Amino acid sequence: MSMISETDKISVRYHTNTYEPPELNSHMFIEDFGRNIVPVYGSKSEAVTCKLEPDSKEVMKSLYELLPSHRQHYRSSFNDIILETIEYIAQHLVNSGFLVLELVKYKDVNEREFYKLELIYGKEIKIKKDTITQIIPDDVAQELGTNKIDIPIEKCFVIEFPKSLGGKEKHLQFLKDFRELAKLSPMMNFFNNPLQGQANYNINEHQRLHDIELWKKTKLYSWHHRSSGNERISGYYHIYRHLLFRKNKIKLRDYIVEELCKIILTLSEIALGQKAELKIEGLLTIDKVEEKLEQWKTGQLDPKTINDVL
Repeated sequence: MSMISETDKISVRYHTNTYEPPELNSHMFIEDFGRNIVPVYGSKSEAVTCKLEPDSKEVMKSLYELLPSHRQHYRSSFNDIILETIEYIAQHLVNSGFLVLELVKYKDVNEREFYKLELIYGKEIKIKKDTITQIIPDDVAQELGTNKIDIPIEKCFVIEFPKSLGGKEKHLQFLKDFRELAKLSPMMNFFNNPLQGQANYNINEHQRLHDIELWKKTKLYSWHHRSSGNERISGYYHIYRHLLFRKNKIKLRDYIVEELCKIILTLSEIALGQKAELKIEGLLTIDKVEEKLEQWKTGQLDPKTINDVL
């Protein structure tokens, strides 16, 4: 990026020393739900086409700078930009239940103006009718001289976890409950387990019962726990759960695509001066997964074709 001479950015990016080590099960769940939501690499990604209507090289070029992604330096095509943005949004929604993006205008030393959608950063963000408030942690607030920053809502885009999957509050409650339950694993707490050493206590049986509770808890999203089938889970149910989880990931993806289309339509007109609609073709549909589910239930699915939808 060239040297910046002016910006209207209000939110701040900060570094805090408070670190919470991730809990393994919830970390795996978040990773599995937010990743591979669209095919970013390989032959499946080549089947997907992202385009603008009307086609505009100028708007495409601006979106390259504007849209957020984890891998901004490696984008090679418009498809990459769109698919990586979808994955970026998915990972934030699954991890935090929502994300807020601030539209930031920049001017470089050559007087060139451009826009970027930047994540409003932090664990605590309050969304009100007219304002987004970024709460600054105590260890950073002293340095900044304030513990909260207000950003007008019309400068922002808010995307919340979709209602089709239960909505933001339900998802955040699930994450909280699941983390708390997962932390009680007897294997993970081997040395602190108060039952360890008691007569007739069987740690393997305790772990088995604990795993069953974890599976029950994740039934909400049909997560497969990275299981390949074992004595606790039948091969039939293992595949069934994988297919249901893929269906939920498509619900999340379709919702994100819808939100991204709205953002691009709005910004192409406001920031780029030319109205453009995003069209995506070639993504796996819910109908295709439901068809495989039906075939699996009736014993007609060839297991070799299962990877077509997973």
